[in-house]
Amino acid sequence: MNLSGLFKVSLISSALVLAGCGGDINITPTNNDNHVDNSVENPVVVPDTGNDDNDKPVELPCASYAIDGTTFKGDQDGTHCKYSQAFASNAKNITSSFLLEALPDGGAHIFEGALFIGDDVQTSEGETVDPNGPTLTIEAGATIAFTKAENFVRIGRGSKIHAVGELGKPITFTSIKEIDGDDTTVPAMQDWGGIQINGMATTESCSKTAADEGKCDAKAEGVISYYGGNNDADNSGSLEHVVVKFAGNGVEGDELNSITLNAVGSGTKIEYIHIHQGYDDGIELFGGQVNLKHIVVTETADDGIDWDTGWKGNGQFILVQTLTQGNHGFETDGGKDDPTTADKATTVSNPTIANATVVSNGIKGPRGHGAGMEMKEWGKAQLHNMLFVSKGTEDGSGCFDLMNKNDLSGAAGIHANAKNGEIKFHNSIFACAKNFESTKVPLVGDLADFNIETWFTDDGNKLVGFNSFSNVLGDDLATTKGTILDKDGNAIEAVETSKLSDENSFFTDVTYVGALGEDETDTNWAKFVAESIARTK
Repeated sequence: MNLSGLFKVSLISSALVLAGCGGDINITPTNNDNHVDNSVENPVVVPDTGNDDNDKPVELPCASYAIDGTTFKGDQDGTHCKYSQAFASNAKNITSSFLLEALPDGGAHIFEGALFIGDDVQTSEGETVDPNGPTLTIEAGATIAFTKAENFVRIGRGSKIHAVGELGKPITFTSIKEIDGDDTTVPAMQDWGGIQINGMATTESCSKTAADEGKCDAKAEGVISYYGGNNDADNSGSLEHVVVKFAGNGVEGDELNSITLNAVGSGTKIEYIHIHQGYDDGIELFGGQVNLKHIVVTETADDGIDWDTGWKGNGQFILVQTLTQGNHGFETDGGKDDPTTADKATTVSNPTIANATVVSNGIKGPRGHGAGMEMKEWGKAQLHNMLFVSKGTEDGSGCFDLMNKNDLSGAAGIHANAKNGEIKFHNSIFACAKNFESTKVPLVGDLADFNIETWFTDDGNKLVGFNSFSNVLGDDLATTKGTILDKDGNAIEAVETSKLSDENSFFTDVTYVGALGEDETDTNWAKFVAESIARTK
């Protein structure tokens, strides 16, 4: 079925519908305490839509919601439900909860407009976030498709998304071109915008004074909206077993990523996510303390995971493959300026990451060379059981880069942080043709004697060089081999892995370096990785 003409709704009928609801629909924000614990989720109950009469077409459960006595509902079109801009658009904040069910026979929920859940308010202008905003609930196995590059999902402050799929029944966000049945249309990155969640946690983009007074309004990229606050345990819902394909767009510094987490709090759950063919980053985090677990990012144009402006969450079991394009597996920033000279709601980014694998061919794509990890701009991090594998030899394709273009040799810069142990690898392996990028700005003073290779090889880390992927990884280019060979074909002594669970219950202790161990074949994580890689073929 060719869906290219699905949304030829007349301007007159659209205007009548919008007129019936008074144009843009916004509930006047109430003066509620935006620090209320919002951790209890109430997903919409899925109704039984069975049809015992085989002689009649099955009526699809297209989504609906009501505001001010007016009901908005999607329209059935064959096996799909379609939603005009009267239902959802970038000019409309939906302030009622609703459900997107899994549709039979490969059916999808198709949106012509952006899907903005909850009010977007400016607290700095005296408006107040409603901490009990609407919830978008999505059933396991559902597919959601968008028809335009500028359309994306946005969850406003105080609102939630409850998108919980299952192994074998993920929730899929994708391009109309993947499900339209038209062989002449081919899905590609930038077909739609992605998912953006605005939370009420802290971000370095706001002053401490503004955050404490409930007036933090950091501006989101893409269509301007606002995020930030002072509740690092804020809950924006759950994304579990979710696939995001062909998303992302924009220009440098004003981009939509496949998933953007703006000041999202630790009450939010982000787990079992596969991102494929995104134009910008797979996941970008701006502040907050949300955690990431079981993440696969394949063939993004830019970075796999990018964090900035004070993110202090945890991450474990992360696989980034940049084999045909892509930039860094991880790109990290502490903040936007020297943290010692400004009053900020939080300090610079400082996450703890364990068991990540970055695999790169080192080739130059649309956003840079495939590479391992770049740290810059006053950032900090503790990195455990990491495995970077790259055959790239050109400048820009190295496995690790302390890039001091902005923070120079400052006492709070990345080289000072590394020397002080505030950036540190533990029990990690680089199997790379080019291990380190050269220092961008010469180091002076107390940092003049800094040697990055000596710094890295402390604390059980190893540099083994690159000969072939098969020296280190299984055929899936995801699984760490039980015996790793160096570039000369010699088996290296096993690395004693970090055990973190005693100090932080988020982490799972394992005996392997990298995202997935050779003996871990029957776990949900191993099966999820296999499903994700199969999805890229």
